Parts: sequence; C-alpha cells; structure tokens
Amino acid sequence: MFQILKNFFISIAGIWLIGGLPVLLSGLSVGSFRWNEYWTTILDILSAFTHPSQLKYTIIGGQKERDLFPYLWEPIQYSLTILFVAFALAILVALCLTIMTMLCNERIRMRIKFTFYLLETLPDLLIILCAQFTMIAFYHQFGTIPIGIAATDESKVYLLPIVILAILPTIHLFRLCMLIFEQEERKDYVLLARSIGHGPFFVLAVHILRNAIISVFFQSKKTMWFMLSNLYVVELLFNIPGITRFLMSTLDPRLFTLALFSIFVPLFIFYNAGEYLLSRHANKGEAL
Repeated sequence: MFQILKNFFISIAGIWLIGGLPVLLSGLSVGSFRWNEYWTTILDILSAFTHPSQLKYTIIGGQKERDLFPYLWEPIQYSLTILFVAFALAILVALCLTIMTMLCNERIRMRIKFTFYLLETLPDLLIILCAQFTMIAFYHQFGTIPIGIAATDESKVYLLPIVILAILPTIHLFRLCMLIFEQEERKDYVLLARSIGHGPFFVLAVHILRNAIISVFFQSKKTMWFMLSNLYVVELLFNIPGITRFLMSTLDPRLFTLALFSIFVPLFIFYNAGEYLLSRHANKGEAL
C-alpha cells in the first residue's frame, strides 16, 4: 500500500508540474525560460484544485463563460465508458482468438499470426473511416442506419466507437497473448496436465489461462496508452464531446491539468485494483 501511495503522489506531482510547462517554454522564442510565470502558474493550478467550484471554461468559438463543474463530469463519464468497455472487449476477443489459435496445428498458427501481423500495420484512422463509410453506404442502400455514426445533443453513440476503438488493441493483445501462451505451453506443468488426461482445450482455458492472465494484464498498459491516443481521434470523428476533446481544446493550464487528472486517476485505480485482485485469485505459479 505504501508503494502504491508513493507512486500515486509522485505521479500527481509530475502531472501538476507538467501542467505549467507551456508557460515555462513559451519564452523559448526569445531565448529564455519564464521561471517566474511558471511558478505562478503552478500555484494557480494548486489554488484551482483547492477551489474547483470557482473554475470556469469558455466554449470554443464563443465568449460566454460557464462553470466547469458539473459540466466536466459528463465528458469524463462518456470517454471512460467508451475506453474501458473497448478495453474489456479487446481483451475478451484476444483471449478467445488466442485459445482457438492455440488449438490449431503449427502451420495454421503461423498463418493466423502472419495475418494479424499484417492487420496490425493498418492505420487506425483508416479503420475508423472505413467503418463510417460502410455505415453511409448502408444508409444509401437501405435507407436506414442500424447504429449511430455520430453523437448529437439529443443522443449519444456507444457501439460503433467502442468496436472501432477495440479493433487495433485486439490485434496487439492477440499478439501478446500468443507470445505468453506459447511460453506457458512449453512449461512442465502443461506436460503434466496433459499426461494425466486433461484435453487441449481444458489445459488452455484453465491451466494456461490463469497463469498467463496476470502477465497479459500487466503488459496491457502499453495498449491502454495506445487506446488513449486513438480515443481523441474516435471522439473527433464521431463528434463525441469527451474528455480528450476538452483536453485538446483548452489552453488554460488549470483546466488542462484537471483534464489530465481525470484520465490518470481512474486508470491508476483500475490497474492497481486489477493487479491486486489477480494476484489474489489467479495463480502466481504453475499449480494444477
């Protein structure tokens, strides 16, 4: 717990100090750092967090100021819902594909892995645009759209953004799962499980899975950061008023830092809680 709290407060302090960097670096055009303005901004950010009810924001292209809270809760909830559901979908599909691939012979395995390697090279923007054009073509053909392709003031879209955001992470996680599962497959406890009569599917879905899931979860952090970069593209193209669009639209260091905190804190809690639960309920060794 001490290590978790130490990492949390170090990360919070790092984000707080990063929030003022644009002010510090704004003096580079004249060949100097604006240290006085930087420390003033850092103190302003700290003051803003002690009095969050006083924070205001201005709509892009408008002049009217509005209270930041409770407005900001909805973009945070919207974005995190899409992010976490897409991540869960990506892990679930990747694990299912991995188990099915592991049941195949070596030649078919290599072909499947090569196919996913090629898919991994596709740009995420291309996948998003293809999905939207498919929906538009479907509308022109049948006169209706089965799912929403853009958010409006009256309705939100979830299904298509979640599916699109999960496609490339699924491919990344599949490659990771295959690597870990194949490493586990060569260990002695797998040979023992097979020697006592357990079938291939049972060995994969029970013994190998519960030993591999911890490594998959730990190493999925890179995938999550990759999804965050794609989340902005998804929000932009699907007209989603999410937290990453808010983050990219504000120049106020206080609001920028607050938006960073709103992304970091849920992710920090998610991974630390996940690691704690998996370490308690999944095998740390190679037990049968």
